[in-house]
Amino acid sequence: MKILFWLLFLIFGVTVMYAQTLDSAIEDAARGISGRLPEKSTVVVISFQSDSERLTNYVLDELNGNIANIGKVKPVERRQLNAIRSELNFNMSGDVSDESAQNIGRMLGSQYIIMGSIDFIGNQYRIRFRVITTETASIEYSFSKNIKKDTVLGSLLSGTGSTINFTPQERWGASGLNLFFGIGSFSIQKDNLGGGITAALEGLGVVSMIGSGILYEAFDAERVRRNSDGKKMYMVGSDWAYLFYGGLGSYVIGAVYGIIRAQAYNKPGSQVANSPIDNFQLNLVALDKKNTGVQITYRWKY
Repeated sequence: MKILFWLLFLIFGVTVMYAQTLDSAIEDAARGISGRLPEKSTVVVISFQSDSERLTNYVLDELNGNIANIGKVKPVERRQLNAIRSELNFNMSGDVSDESAQNIGRMLGSQYIIMGSIDFIGNQYRIRFRVITTETASIEYSFSKNIKKDTVLGSLLSGTGSTINFTPQERWGASGLNLFFGIGSFSIQKDNLGGGITAALEGLGVVSMIGSGILYEAFDAERVRRNSDGKKMYMVGSDWAYLFYGGLGSYVIGAVYGIIRAQAYNKPGSQVANSPIDNFQLNLVALDKKNTGVQITYRWKY
């Protein structure tokens, strides 16, 4: 049973470790595409299927830019694609058939066509790109990677324009660093109130424990040793022990507070809940450190 637990833990750890960010996955895809296709060939990034138009536009622009910077193949400019898009009335964030993609590729004089998508699988996102030939629609190259939901991806997926809240990694990082006088709240979350309370409680605890040890050695250690019949009983029977345990309690309270604070604290203006209903979108938004407001959005398509 223990072996099975560690095996599952290892598999989970390796999966998380190899999950990339959105930007690094796009860079890898651009390198793979540029390395696979013949030099000086022309490619067009037709579509990227996602639930967010902002994410689609971001991926199309970044992939186009990365391919252009590598310089081995020549991407079709977005303005040319946008002109065709308006003429044919197709959605770059939706599903585009191979036949439609081939027609667009021929109109733009492109030899290869790139299409992509993103899906949520388990606790990660899976990003995919596929390169097909304009003439035969045969698959020339395929790319897929797991990516984690970092601040960039979270912001693009939200589509509301509100500030993205802390990621789980940022929260646990802040919780861990808060064991050292609230450093996590100060440095990661910029939460001066939470960091200050954590630092005060933990600092008081450490000072009390160190101070009790110094005072014990200075005033009480010899008496306790004489009364302990040679037994090693540090601070037992000394009044300074109360100060030591009080300090230990203060540090523990501060540490627990710091961990909970890092998990519960929200960025001002961040989306902390989301409930879409048809064309309406209802968001709970953190207005400041203590107050939460309601944001209502209605999307009108025509």
